[in-house]
Parts: sequence; C-alpha cells; structure tokens
Amino acid sequence: MPHDLRAARAQEPVVRSARTASPVQLPERPRFITDLDVLRARRTLKWRIGPDTPDRICLGVAEMDLYPPEFLRSALVEALGLGETGYGLPEAQEAACGRYLSAHHDADVAGLRCTTDVLTGLRTLMRSGLAPGSPVIVETPVYGDLFTVVREAGLEPVAVPLLRTGAQWQHDWAALATAARDGARGWIVCQPHNPVGRAWTLPEMSQAIAVCREHDLLLLANEVHIPLGMPGRAVPSAFADGAIHGVRAFGLTSASKAFNVPGLKSATVYGSERSAAALADLPQSLLGRPGSLGAVATVACYGPEGVAWLRTLREELAERVRLVLDELASLPVRVSATAPEATYLVWAEADGEQDARRLAAALDTSGIHVLVGESFGGTAFDRCFRLNAASHPAVLRTAFARLRAALR
Repeated sequence: MPHDLRAARAQEPVVRSARTASPVQLPERPRFITDLDVLRARRTLKWRIGPDTPDRICLGVAEMDLYPPEFLRSALVEALGLGETGYGLPEAQEAACGRYLSAHHDADVAGLRCTTDVLTGLRTLMRSGLAPGSPVIVETPVYGDLFTVVREAGLEPVAVPLLRTGAQWQHDWAALATAARDGARGWIVCQPHNPVGRAWTLPEMSQAIAVCREHDLLLLANEVHIPLGMPGRAVPSAFADGAIHGVRAFGLTSASKAFNVPGLKSATVYGSERSAAALADLPQSLLGRPGSLGAVATVACYGPEGVAWLRTLREELAERVRLVLDELASLPVRVSATAPEATYLVWAEADGEQDARRLAAALDTSGIHVLVGESFGGTAFDRCFRLNAASHPAVLRTAFARLRAALR
C-alpha cells in the first residue's frame, strides 16, 4: 500500500465537465490503513495501550486508523515550511469553528475561546463556574475520563444511568430531576453520547436545557463527536434553535475526533449569552493555549475540503459499523449491540455471565484490545465493552476471525 499521499491522490479518478472539458477532482476519500505492521508501528495511544504482543490488534481507544487527508497534510506542511511552530494565535481557529457550528449544527454561540483540549477546557469551566465540592451529573455509561476531570476540578460526580428501552437509549428525566433537587449544580451532556452513540434530537436537547433552566444547573455540552453523525442523521448542537437562551451553558468541541488529530492539541469553548462574559474573562493561562499546528489543522478541517472529506468519511464509517454489528452477531456467544446514531464507537454487552467470561478470555488470548465496560461507570457495566469500528475492513475481519477461533 503506498505511503505517499501525493502518489495516492494522483491515482484517484478524475471526471471532466461537459461544459469545459476540464478535469474536475472528485472529493478526496479517506485512506484507511490495511497493513497491521504499519499500525503496530504507530507511536500513538491506540496502538500502544493494547496487549504487548507482536500480533496485537487494538480496537479500543478512539483514534481512527487512517492517513491524514491531503488537504490537512498540505496545510501542515505549508505551516512547517514557514516555521510556524511558535505560539499560535486563536482568532482564525475561533472564527472557523464558529462558522462550522453555525452552518452544520445550527449553533448560535456567544463568544468562542481556544483551549488545549476538551478535558482541559471542561476542567477550567467547572472550576470557575461552580463552588468547590459541588455535585455534577454524569450520565452512565460514559467516557470514563469525565469522572476523573470532575474530581480534578474539586467537584463530585453524580452518576445518573441512562435508560435503555429496547434498542434505544434515553435520558432518565425523573432521575435527573431528583439529582438536581438533591443538590447537583452542573450537568455534563455528551452530544452525541460516548459510548452508546445516541445523537440527542432537538426536542431532547431542548428538554435537557429546560431541566437546567428550572434548577439553575450549569450545562456543559461535550460536543467533540458532533461532526460524526451517521449519514442522514442530524446532530443538533445544544446551542441550536435558541433554546439555550437564559441558561448558564458552555459547549466544547474539537476537530480531534472527526479528523483524527487529537495529538495536535486544539479545541474550542463557546458559551450561551448568559455565560459569554464569564467566558471572556477567563485567563488564557487557565484554558491553556492550543498548539500552533493544531490551530492550522482546525482551520483546514472546518473548511470546504474538510467538510467534503467528512461527508465521505461518515459514509465509510457507517459501512464499518455495519460490518462490526454483523461480526458481533456471528460470534458463538450472545452479544447485544445497537447501531450508533453517531460516532464510530460500538457499545456491546454479553447477554449472560458465562458468555461474558468466555468473551473476555477470548479477547485476552487472541490479543485484541477493546475498552472494558467497568471504565465507563463501574461494575454495572462489567459485561459490556466498547469497540472502535474506525479501521479498514480487512483489519476488522482479521480481528473477528481470530476472536471466533479463540471462542471455539
């Protein structure tokens, strides 16, 4: 498989306009990596956190197994050619993020600020906006680092489980209201929700905002996965449709997940009208400064080429998710999983203790790394795991073939 992106782009199909007969480049397609040796040589968390075996296959951490698209590579190469490795300036990134959120997620935000990453921004917002020791609602199962960052901010996470009705996950409105009456002062809402893949609808987001308004909760909308709706699935921002008016609220997003650039360290924070002044007053030293190359990457990703590439990526991710769901259904143990409405992450659960033990042992002996359910909210999820579908089909099929063999 060629490693030179320019050579690969030269081989892409070209169409000609009937009017001008001039070449028209088709949108760039994502290039997923098929060579497991290349993946195992990567010095990133996903392929270093798994089993320390020569034949490991890592499907846990939320990184995608693909090469950077050419528009992104070109932007970074140009910046490096100019020696842009100093302190970055925030204005271009803030403007690009604001345009993207408005155009694609109907967000009407009041003020934008750069930060190093979503967790850094979230920690700073909670420390500055809530009294020490305040309870903060975190809906489970959820990305486990949210518990950590709440505690790092000097606050107390309050776990409120999501409800599952058949194949659908829902907010537990009664439990949320109880937590608020019992003293919760903040609520982290993940739109879409990691790991179950729910993309909350506009009415659901409006109802969440109404709960925050009624109980004067600080709403913290983690929207880092918001560009990753499945084809045909709208993922509205918490700041859409004007419902956020009058509520203390902040949102956080980044190009990191949708464009696979978490290592470039750049994210954006935005506020409701009620929170705009507090956001503007935050010292940059508390928010942290994004990397200069991260700012360059963000502007490129939120531009027209990035949006076109993202459209094709979502189509390919939907295919990968279908493949994973089919493979899970074919295993000789009973596993329940639902198709995510957004993200490339699949949340699965073994249907009984015996199947859970067999599956855990097979994952271990086959050298396949997934994230275990306990890390998303404790022992209530000990039969669950999260699997990353953002790999080449050949890699996914190899992993499941090995898993089936280990289960025999």
